[in-house]
Amino acid sequence: LPPSSSSPPFRILVGGSDGSGTRSIVSLLQSLSVRMVVDDTGTNDVHGQEMANGKGWPEPVRRVMGGMGRGRGDYELRDLPDDVRAYVAGEIDKMVTNHERKAGKPPRHGPWYGIKAPVSMLLLPFFGERYGAWKFVHVVRDGRDIAFSGNVSPVRKFYDVSDVPDDGAGMEVKQIRLWSEWNSDVHEWCVREKEMGRGKFDFLVVKLEDFVDPDTRYKVVEKVADFVGSPLSHRDRCCASKKGQRDLGSHSNTGLSLTKRYGKWRKKVEGRDGLREELEREGA
Repeated sequence: LPPSSSSPPFRILVGGSDGSGTRSIVSLLQSLSVRMVVDDTGTNDVHGQEMANGKGWPEPVRRVMGGMGRGRGDYELRDLPDDVRAYVAGEIDKMVTNHERKAGKPPRHGPWYGIKAPVSMLLLPFFGERYGAWKFVHVVRDGRDIAFSGNVSPVRKFYDVSDVPDDGAGMEVKQIRLWSEWNSDVHEWCVREKEMGRGKFDFLVVKLEDFVDPDTRYKVVEKVADFVGSPLSHRDRCCASKKGQRDLGSHSNTGLSLTKRYGKWRKKVEGRDGLREELEREGA
């Protein structure tokens, strides 16, 4: 269905834990005629190089999380120290201004442009308050697979400022803790923000396993298309759902089939009952 002629133009933000397959959702959005601002065609990311003197997302995120001690993702801007709030808002302003320039003149209604950066979900309160209408596509993958991801940069960059135990746990446990804490907190914030009914924010949760599964993939494509107001017909959406899948939660070309890459945690915990129980407890 086309976007309502009465709806204001809106931006789209794609986020989720690293390794969740957010890149594939950017590709889907592009096939649904959404203009995506992309800095890196390999990852479909925007790196936010306008922020923190070229350092990008990590510095603003660390300022926010550290500003709360060991921070959570369901905060409100009033929870932050004034200096942190002012600094991060100013840095995001620089980035958004550049994105607007790249995206060009906004349409009269419907999607203006979208961006993708996994850790951006920890800055949602800034986007929700400062930049008009936004829609957030929250990409979620089984945390037990995330636990064994080769991309451990979130733990290295943010574990020490996040509201998770600092008890010397192994990398797999740390990864699923961040996955659980961040995704749960962000979802709670999204629900609360939408229920406030200010009309500027909406969100959609996309489970990557459903997008990968041929039996449920088209339903996911339809939901995303309706959510962003894609003008494509049902026939064209069907074609979009049949396109090849790539970059689904892997930062390297492993050569593994999708069926082997998704649910890989089962093989990883064979003979390691203690680790399996810990992952399921932490990710509950």
